[in-house]
Amino acid sequence: MKNRSSRFLLTLILVAGLFSVLRAQVLDSQLIRCAEVERDSFRLLKKPSLINKRVASEEAIRNYIQQNRSNLRTSADDIVTIPVVVHVVHDRSSGAVGGAANSNISDAQIQSQIDVLNEDYGNISGYRGFYTDSLAVDTGIRFKLVTITRDYDATAQFSPITDAEKLTTIAPAWATNRYLNIWVCRLTDRYLGTSQFPVVTEITDRTAGLATAEDEEDASTDGVIIDYRYFGRDAEVITTKIYNLGRTTTHEVGHWLGLIHIWGDKTCGTDYCDDTPTANTKNETTDISCSPVFSNCHGVRTRNMIENYMDYSPDLCMSIFTNDQKERMHAVLALSPRRAKLAEFSRITTDNLLVEVYPNPVSGTLFTNVFTPNFETFTVSVFNVRGQKVTDDAVNRTSLDVKSFPSGLYFFKVTSGNQSLTKRFVVR
Repeated sequence: MKNRSSRFLLTLILVAGLFSVLRAQVLDSQLIRCAEVERDSFRLLKKPSLINKRVASEEAIRNYIQQNRSNLRTSADDIVTIPVVVHVVHDRSSGAVGGAANSNISDAQIQSQIDVLNEDYGNISGYRGFYTDSLAVDTGIRFKLVTITRDYDATAQFSPITDAEKLTTIAPAWATNRYLNIWVCRLTDRYLGTSQFPVVTEITDRTAGLATAEDEEDASTDGVIIDYRYFGRDAEVITTKIYNLGRTTTHEVGHWLGLIHIWGDKTCGTDYCDDTPTANTKNETTDISCSPVFSNCHGVRTRNMIENYMDYSPDLCMSIFTNDQKERMHAVLALSPRRAKLAEFSRITTDNLLVEVYPNPVSGTLFTNVFTPNFETFTVSVFNVRGQKVTDDAVNRTSLDVKSFPSGLYFFKVTSGNQSLTKRFVVR
């Protein structure tokens, strides 16, 4: 009787284990790599005028690449370093960090994601696919983790399509013209991640192209959102075998830099990159053997570039950004004022604190450009001519609403590390 009971118990354990494996496979097959298109559609629905501006965006990128292709090749060795702020929004009331099923992920998991970004954008990921040797390039873009913020919220999960503003209320963005903001949390609807795609909102001689003067709402949500279970590489909280190497973030940052899915988000569509073969649709598969996939588009049979980071392939199969994708990303870094300002700061090598305030005189909003060596944080204090502090000290403040300020002279003091710099401005 004892032996029969033991065998019965063992059978139950084996069945439970098999069920668990099958359940994991089903869940993996139902996961959706990216919600960028859905989030973008929601954004355009709120502001239909952006649709026509998106067309102007593509024209601006195309013209820039055509006019600057020789310069892009000449500056191929230049590195743009993007400073990154990771906002962890978690539901762990105890504040405990790390461990299985804990959305308050560890510092090590976060650093592993930065490592993956640098490997992928530097073309040193290691995987060799069919197109890797012939078409993969170093993008000339790197990433530096500046800080990690941690914010508790009882919300169990967030929509990657509609909850960007809610996330930024819980964990406000650091200046989006200075940092790539990444929010890490639990997402709904089986999505792994999403991002805010750049669009044209104004074109002037000073800010040609993909402008930053979108309203403050769009500025505050400009960044990337990733489910904590797919952020980083081989962390304890990552249970999937398909999306376990951090390529979801690589993919979403590609969107943030203006890249489009390689199938153009429609049957045999275009991503505006000639060196990515036209694909019938996304490579949505759990096949980690990376078997070849073929398309028949416009009467031409092509082998899909399933290795491309802008496909939906399993993480293990990804290894490519192409030269045309590189040119497109650098065009966005040049044309988008928020990203252009970020790129400009990344090239400053001085050890001195730099501060610019404008417009001056000002009657509405005072804007600033603040450069701190090694992307250190800074604190802003504002004083009147009597030496009285007129605002609370604020970390990384880059704009100031002065509409309620009495007319007169004021002082904008920036402190970072052991350096301080004060700029005068006049309120009319």
